Amino acid sequence: MKTNDQVQNIKERIKEGFETLLSISSSRRKFLTFAGKTIALFSALPFLKFTGNHANAATVSPKAPKTMVNLKGGNYILLKNGFIVDGSGKKGFNGSLLIHDDRIEKISTSEINAAGRIIDCAGLVIMPGIIDAHSHMDWYMPIQGHNELKLPFTGQGVTTFVAGQCGYGVAGFRKNTTFINKISRGIINPLPIEWDTMGQYFDHVKRNGMTHNMMTLAGHGTTRTSIRGFNATPMNRDEMKEMLALLERSMDEGAAGVSLGLQYEPGIFSTGDELREIAKLVKRKNKLLTVHLRAYSALSPGYPMSTPKILLDYVSPFDGYEPHNLLAMDEMLNVARDTGVRLQISHLIFVGTRTFKTCEDGLKRIDRAIKQGVDVKFDTYSYHCGQSIINVILPAWFLAKVPGAYNDKKMLSKLKSELGLIQRFLGFGTKDIQITYANSEELNQYNGMFLDQIAQKRSMDWFDNAMDIAQKSKGVANVLNHSYSNLPIIETLMRHPASLFMTDALPAPRGVQNPAVYGNFPRFLQFAREKKIISLEEAIYKMSGATAERYSIKNRGFLKEGLAADITVFDWKNIRDNNTLIETSKTPTGIEAVFINGKQVLSKGKVDAAIKAGKIIV
Repeated sequence: MKTNDQVQNIKERIKEGFETLLSISSSRRKFLTFAGKTIALFSALPFLKFTGNHANAATVSPKAPKTMVNLKGGNYILLKNGFIVDGSGKKGFNGSLLIHDDRIEKISTSEINAAGRIIDCAGLVIMPGIIDAHSHMDWYMPIQGHNELKLPFTGQGVTTFVAGQCGYGVAGFRKNTTFINKISRGIINPLPIEWDTMGQYFDHVKRNGMTHNMMTLAGHGTTRTSIRGFNATPMNRDEMKEMLALLERSMDEGAAGVSLGLQYEPGIFSTGDELREIAKLVKRKNKLLTVHLRAYSALSPGYPMSTPKILLDYVSPFDGYEPHNLLAMDEMLNVARDTGVRLQISHLIFVGTRTFKTCEDGLKRIDRAIKQGVDVKFDTYSYHCGQSIINVILPAWFLAKVPGAYNDKKMLSKLKSELGLIQRFLGFGTKDIQITYANSEELNQYNGMFLDQIAQKRSMDWFDNAMDIAQKSKGVANVLNHSYSNLPIIETLMRHPASLFMTDALPAPRGVQNPAVYGNFPRFLQFAREKKIISLEEAIYKMSGATAERYSIKNRGFLKEGLAADITVFDWKNIRDNNTLIETSKTPTGIEAVFINGKQVLSKGKVDAAIKAGKIIV
């Protein structure tokens, strides 16, 4: 605190200074020296607050230093005062982010001074746009209109799809194939296919505009089908050569790798030699091989089943046989060991209550392979249920004889015996299989019901009902299979360092939706917050940066200056999945803004359907 004498002294010095200034005329050096002292004296005055006869040090509000940006023209959007989590797994920080056109221009912990639209993100998290690591949206992207099939993903923060999974690639076909009907019925029925190659497909969807960014895989199953349909016999040398050439062309034109679907036609008929040839090709192209395994349950159709051994297992778990899902995992881990290919295990699940106990052993296999140098990871969703088609419950020996098998009493009797054993001893059966869309005018009235409920309503035996639906839908009735997992398994898979997050969700044009279409990623974040399973930063990494690294996506997945402005803004304190067992198409809470290539496509939970900001990623 200044005394009265000190204040008076300052006043006298100021007066003396002005008198001296007026008298100076002979010496330029003296003048400059005096002027500097005078300026310094006056500079100190704002820090003195005079109150009556007292002078106090003034309280100065500290201001964050400003970051100046050299504006270049174009469109600027400033996301101000948010909590920035950059997608790398590193600790987040308070700061601001400037978007310039389709790129991230600046990220700073200090205030960014730039003209443009400002969005106040105080109390919100700014993260990279979510990359859905396992998608089938390549089949939906060409459909004109029908935004209700695409925009729910935007509503949960998704900006990019990695599609073409489970062997169901959308392109890479033999020119003028005679099996186009078998291909087009696979995911969404019917989809007019106006292309053969991956390049032609990319051109088609770019012309029509894209709601999201998309990277695709070449689908082994559909490429193989274009050559020989669902022929169950081993491929001959010329067929193998043609298939490998088509897969290679797809990768050369931008596909991120090859996907296998070994529980579906025709992948279910593939031999070990065929799988190794594909893996060698993918390895040579330095791409990724993804696989829907031959089995995800301890008992699975198509594997040898001995009733005495199964009964022994019922008394003493797995003393009678090796669980089929673990055999399926070993098959592909061995392919990766033998060829060196980078392997991605699709939607790791443990189907049926008696399979749940194999989770620990399955993860030990993956950990052991990683220690041995195998490059393997897996992806997972946040629900206990997952999507498929009804044929997933049918073994290869039966599918090889379809459609005649549906009328073969001997084959039906054998199949009923196998499925009956599974239903009795696995903890998974008709009570767990929900028809979301029957793909049959006669049967669509049962959409949303479980197979056991439908059988009861139709007064049919459980097996006859299931076979009737499979036959009349040509095997592609959409189903939502429950008892795929339980909460402890979901939490375990979330924690595992090799896991990526994804939806594996096929939007239903009619019928009941898979809840993952609407709430999958908010549910992961909700679990991370409420259950403290993993940190906020790790949860975001597993749905952005980790997937970008895995699929070699060069300019997305992270918040970094110069990268594409794919950004999701959400409320960490309130992010929530609103789906229930009955209502499965509820918009989540907490997604505040989504940007795709710098264009805002969602604001305060509302999606703008008119904006088509997506791009093909190669």
